[in-house]
Amino acid sequence: MQKRDRANRSNDERKIKKWNFFVKKKGGMRFAWLERFHYWWLGGRSITRSIFRIVAAWQGVAIISGVLATGYVMAAFYTGAGEFVIRVDHPGEKKMILSDTPDFPEERITLKGKAIKEADNISIFDIDPQVAEIDGEHNGPDYVAYTFYVKNIGYDPITYNYALSIRRATQEIDKATWVLLYHNGKQQIFAAPSASGGVESQYSEYEFPFRKDARDPQRYQLDEKKGIYQLQALPFASSKIVATAQRDNLQPQEVDKFTVVIWLEGEDPECVDDILGGTIEMMMKFRY
Repeated sequence: MQKRDRANRSNDERKIKKWNFFVKKKGGMRFAWLERFHYWWLGGRSITRSIFRIVAAWQGVAIISGVLATGYVMAAFYTGAGEFVIRVDHPGEKKMILSDTPDFPEERITLKGKAIKEADNISIFDIDPQVAEIDGEHNGPDYVAYTFYVKNIGYDPITYNYALSIRRATQEIDKATWVLLYHNGKQQIFAAPSASGGVESQYSEYEFPFRKDARDPQRYQLDEKKGIYQLQALPFASSKIVATAQRDNLQPQEVDKFTVVIWLEGEDPECVDDILGGTIEMMMKFRY
């Protein structure tokens, strides 16, 4: 087979291109502008269709992205990282409502406390002694604090259960988290079990705060010989549940008061550098 010379081929091609406006027929030469226009028209329509398809595709992507972004924003609004959420789960008729204040200006079944973006470890001595006397959200520099009210708006007494739970915790920050829980003027202090599985305790030369409001006074001890005070925390109910209890016979129009305080206890042996950058989210849920 003989290899065709590139120069000759190029010349042939140029000749063909030069005369392709005419078509030779038996009857002579016919001008082919109509056929050219036909091909141009079809090509133009094809390009136009392609352009519209590309535009439509990008519009579709933009719409889907907008919907996803809106969904993400809504999700972030309703489940913001680090929030403390209080909620009533009611299976049927609404009988319990929540409020930041004892006058219940509106019927709500969800309350939300803002997150503290950066918190350092503190001591229980750093918490405001009047923390249970302030309504609503009243976070300190390094602790979360929320006082709220629960009311029976039904016509019959109700029995409800509550559970204070850990929604999410990273870097084992929950191991150094302590919780002060007030219910109708009486408090309990909770902490995760120690590394050995025992009860977390701390010691001080000074009397621990909130002792006069303790539901379990025996958890406050004094070694009179050494002059050392001891505070024993109640262990978390489980790895995800801090505290849970049942309240019997809440009468119609009766109100219960709660205060929740959450902080990183600097005296806890688990409060180490490894938890730096960790986050924790908690929820308190009521069911009847």
